[in-house]
Amino acid sequence: MIGAGPSGLAASKVLASRDVPFDCFEAGSGIGGLWRYGNDNGMSGVYASLHANISKESMSFSSLAMPETYPVFPHHSKVLAYLEDYAASFGLHRHIAFGTEVTSVRPLDDGGWEVGRRRRGDTAATVKTRRYTEVVVANGHHWNPRLPDPAVPGAEGFEGSVLHSHDYRSPESYTGRRVLVIGMGNSACEIAAEISRTAARTFLSARDATHVFPKMLLGRPADHLVWSPLSRLPRFLKGPAMALLLRLTRGAPAHYGLPEPVRGPLAAHPSTSDELLVQLARGAVTPKPGVSSFGRDTAAFTDGSREPVDAVVYATGYSLSFPFLDPSVFAARDGRTELYLRTVPPRLPGLYFMGLAQPAGAAFPLLEPQAEWVADLITGAVALPSPQDMARAISREWRRHERTYVSTYRHGIEIDVRSYQRALRRELRAGRRRARGAVPPPSAVAGSAPAIEAL
Repeated sequence: MIGAGPSGLAASKVLASRDVPFDCFEAGSGIGGLWRYGNDNGMSGVYASLHANISKESMSFSSLAMPETYPVFPHHSKVLAYLEDYAASFGLHRHIAFGTEVTSVRPLDDGGWEVGRRRRGDTAATVKTRRYTEVVVANGHHWNPRLPDPAVPGAEGFEGSVLHSHDYRSPESYTGRRVLVIGMGNSACEIAAEISRTAARTFLSARDATHVFPKMLLGRPADHLVWSPLSRLPRFLKGPAMALLLRLTRGAPAHYGLPEPVRGPLAAHPSTSDELLVQLARGAVTPKPGVSSFGRDTAAFTDGSREPVDAVVYATGYSLSFPFLDPSVFAARDGRTELYLRTVPPRLPGLYFMGLAQPAGAAFPLLEPQAEWVADLITGAVALPSPQDMARAISREWRRHERTYVSTYRHGIEIDVRSYQRALRRELRAGRRRARGAVPPPSAVAGSAPAIEAL
């Protein structure tokens, strides 16, 4: 197991409950992954004031609810405390080697995997290797900052301060300055709103108009809509229904100075921020289109305008990275993962990936069911389709995905929660039949490998 963040903990819990022997290697000195503020593995981008933008009910694992005493949207410190409680409740710490960096995962010619590891900070000469029959990758996907590629013209000559949102911690250093935040995801919205309270000017630049959801809709957390009757509507009705609900509760984007998005509210990962909407309405945040170029102390935009700028915060997302895997073995090119049910690479037996399915709401509830399937595969309780059938299923899913979501790096691992859970359940049933030998070889059965419906 590589990583002891939420994905690695969920997988560790399931494997431990099945008495499957395993080692979990965590580069940091504690569990929690990105939810550990100032994590000494260098991979956490949590800033001081960050609260979850998903409700406590939606963030809970199926086997352990968050405490009722928690606020609806808990502070990051409370999420970490919950993860610590989860690890303690299921006795997971004894399986985890902290401060241990995985340096390589290499497939062996006669099966299995050679895993190289060392104490974090040690030299390459101290790497130890061990052979494993299976490897579960749970190293997260919010730790490797991604900047615009190619770089914005003139960026190298800009003399103000520049950082990625991954390195942002608090707004004090931006007091009285003219700040440009680039991006329109959750981090961009919340950081721009926070900085705007004390900055002289705050600009929020986005190449494409984006729907901004309030955290509460009709008196309930917006993420609860995932389990409401609205989510069961056909997509051609669900999109317009959501657009109408946003218009009734939030109002038109023009009220906040935002352009009207071209695409429907379900075609992209939602950006959720009440504070940004307030600061836009107050004029504390000025929306701008994409950046076309930088000067020494200015930024020019695609609408022809130019503004004086002292500091830039790139909230431009993260790259999917697996530094311990040679790219010739596996890589997520352009943010796409060629994984069956976002978990299994068809032609790499014994390698599994956790947490690379990004729903509109919280990912936590998906992790234990995904881990149960992985554990079933490891123990032989279920069997996979043939590599050819898995590859065909992946191709079908990508065609559905491209018809549903915006074609950007950020949306490469986007899924619909309900359809993903249905696909997992179908695969579990089919996998049990395969393991019992009750069906012909999968390659002989047309459509035997389910794809995720893009709903």
